[in-house]
Amino acid sequence: MKKFLPFLLVSLYLFSGCGKDMEPEIETPKEEPKKVFSKISVTPPDKTVFRIGEKIDLTGLKVNYVYTDNSQTAVENYDVVYKVEDWKAGTYPVSITTRNGKVSFNITVDNELLDTKLPVFYIETENHQLITSKEDYVNASMKIKDKDNVLFENTLRIRGRGNATWSYEKKPYRLKLDEKADLFGFGSDKDWVLLANYCDKTLMRTAIAFKLSELMKFSWKQKYRLVEVVLNGEYIGNYTFTEHIKQGSHRVDVPKRGYIIELDNYYKQEPKYFETSSSRGFKKGYSFKNPDTDDITQAEIDYIRNYMSDFEEMLKSPTFNDPLTGYKQYIDSYSFARWFVFHQILFNQDTNVFFTKDDQSSSKLFMGPVWDFEWSLGIGWYDGSRPYPNPFLVYNRPDNSNYSDYYSRLLQDADFKNVVKSVWNEYKPVCQDILTYYEDLRKELSESQKLNFGRWKIMDKKVSVGGVPMGSFDNEVDCDIQFFKNHTAWLETTISGL
Repeated sequence: MKKFLPFLLVSLYLFSGCGKDMEPEIETPKEEPKKVFSKISVTPPDKTVFRIGEKIDLTGLKVNYVYTDNSQTAVENYDVVYKVEDWKAGTYPVSITTRNGKVSFNITVDNELLDTKLPVFYIETENHQLITSKEDYVNASMKIKDKDNVLFENTLRIRGRGNATWSYEKKPYRLKLDEKADLFGFGSDKDWVLLANYCDKTLMRTAIAFKLSELMKFSWKQKYRLVEVVLNGEYIGNYTFTEHIKQGSHRVDVPKRGYIIELDNYYKQEPKYFETSSSRGFKKGYSFKNPDTDDITQAEIDYIRNYMSDFEEMLKSPTFNDPLTGYKQYIDSYSFARWFVFHQILFNQDTNVFFTKDDQSSSKLFMGPVWDFEWSLGIGWYDGSRPYPNPFLVYNRPDNSNYSDYYSRLLQDADFKNVVKSVWNEYKPVCQDILTYYEDLRKELSESQKLNFGRWKIMDKKVSVGGVPMGSFDNEVDCDIQFFKNHTAWLETTISGL
């Protein structure tokens, strides 16, 4: 047996070696590189630049996770936060928060107002200085655009204006251009006004009144435009742009040294004024629009004070209606009657009262121009249901003593009542024109009112004299139209029966 042992060992060795070569080789699988989050990627929305008043729309915004291998997956759940300062131009961050972190991008509200089909006044004060005074002007620049057309661009000064209206959130302004300009074809001048119409939820009362004064052929027919105003990059609302009351051939056409005076409860706030005195109980205060208070003489003040005192004294006289020596020697009866009828048509319960007189000679006193219509067309001193149901002749309002004394006395004269009736019969047909104009204005303001009452959220609130809210712009307009129809029908009977 020993002689076979080497062979057996060799055989076993060869067998074992041969078996090893025949085993299949098993490969270790390669590890896939790990997908590691790298960052958040944002595709901005379709639009990132907006106009003032335009709704922010982030349509097209996409948020993705980006990984180290440059692959991306869409993020379905994320929060978007942005705060755009209401109605103001600027650049604002938009923040996006996901479970893996935050990222942001910017949107811009450009210094251009959303188109409402109205001209836009872009006013920039020097260093964005606030306008806080009715006396002190602030230097500024102004651009007026109508769509893409620049109608005016130059420097000016601006200050506040008004009495009670200056206390409201939406302020009225006085503009004084550094150089005369003919704006909207109104005639070349430096002095202009922006009326805020804050309490008026139709934004129409001033325009309706100015249209009526035109139709009733007042000697000065105020020219006006409904406009938008952006002040220092902030939209401040719809305004009535119009002329400032002043002497001039294209304004109140009295001679240079002629008189424009105002019967005014605020007369003591003016630099020059006078008070009348009457042994019969009158004592009224007047301020000057012309001559200018900077160069008016004491003789000019004394003359008009004496003239008004004599007129008021005559009204209280038992012989006030004497054809030769009575009130007719002082006033133009037709202008007083037309002014009276104008305010009855508007049911204007609290107005500014202006008079003109050409000289210190034989000229008579004329009533006008007309101004201030905030408390008209069924609002003011009333909190009941609308339209206002109980009309009256507005000079009869108990606390309207600033001019009611004149008319309560004049209407005791048959001749003056006949002039009033004649004026009413002459101009009552224009009331239909006013109803048509209401609808024209409704269309003109259709887009602007949305912005204005978005900026000033008062539509459901009673503001000062604004009346019980009707809930919407169209409801307010409809209410005023119905009031106008009811009231003018009532006037037909009432004035005919004077």
